Amino acid sequence: MTVTSVTVQIPQPLYHRLERAAVRLQKPLEDLLTETLQAALPPADEISASIQAEIATLDGLDDAKLRDVAESEMALRDQQALDRLLDLQSMRPLTDDEAGHLEELRADYGRVLLRKARAFALLAERGQPLPIE
Repeated sequence: MTVTSVTVQIPQPLYHRLERAAVRLQKPLEDLLTETLQAALPPADEISASIQAEIATLDGLDDAKLRDVAESEMALRDQQALDRLLDLQSMRPLTDDEAGHLEELRADYGRVLLRKARAFALLAERGQPLPIE
């Protein structure tokens, strides 16, 4: 795969969120950013029909509701479970149940990222200021 380097300026709070997520997921920042962009901009044939439909509903939301989606996070208990399973994975092989749960949580994380990315894109298309933590 050919790789292209890009310099992008992003708000510092967003960069810090990216750093925290990379630490939490035990991934290099560049890998997490690449995965996040792949999740936000996947080819349509790689997204399940149910997720495509869910994302399509965002087009009809007003700006306030889009901001809510853009600022949404994975449920705290799921974030904690994801962190715990990633910690366990670094210490020992996961059981089949644990590995299955980890994959479910990663899929949910991806769904949240897709929704957030679409909400940000719609807000930007509408000329709305983007929410930043």
